[in-house]
Amino acid sequence: MRAASIFLRSDINKKDAENLSRWLSNKDVTYFLNEDHSVVGELQRLVYEVPPFMYGCYFNRDGTFYMVCHEEHESIGFVRFKEHRSDLYEIVFAIGEETLWGNGFGTAAVSKAINRAFFVDRVKKVIARIYKENKRSVATVRGCGFKLEREGSRFDVYSITFEEYLDRMRCASQRAV
Repeated sequence: MRAASIFLRSDINKKDAENLSRWLSNKDVTYFLNEDHSVVGELQRLVYEVPPFMYGCYFNRDGTFYMVCHEEHESIGFVRFKEHRSDLYEIVFAIGEETLWGNGFGTAAVSKAINRAFFVDRVKKVIARIYKENKRSVATVRGCGFKLEREGSRFDVYSITFEEYLDRMRCASQRAV
């Protein structure tokens, strides 16, 4: 099954924060994420104590955060960029709605996110640190053109440079002709 169209949204509302709290409470969703266990409590506190117009400050304090949204505008996951240098981002992504896993939403979200990183933010390279056992995320980043850069004991580092991304786009446009 092909994924329905998705888009990335930087505005975060109360329903998004509630969804994030629910997703991050689900052990199946967080199994391969490196989130601190206190994050769910922080999110719940945020929902009740902070005005929604301030959510962006919270979510973007350590990088750039996007909600992955479905064509009905409902959030189904998230993408976060951690800025290591002005020209290097690390991407973290998750589709929180389990019923949508395996439909290409993660690949669509990563694809849109790296396009934005390269063409809007002008980074030179995007990396993803992925636990070795996380086969779905490995397939997602590989499907978006990332290559294995470095193997580790617990996780591997995948990367894609701006030049590699452009080459991939050129090849795709030549195949389409």
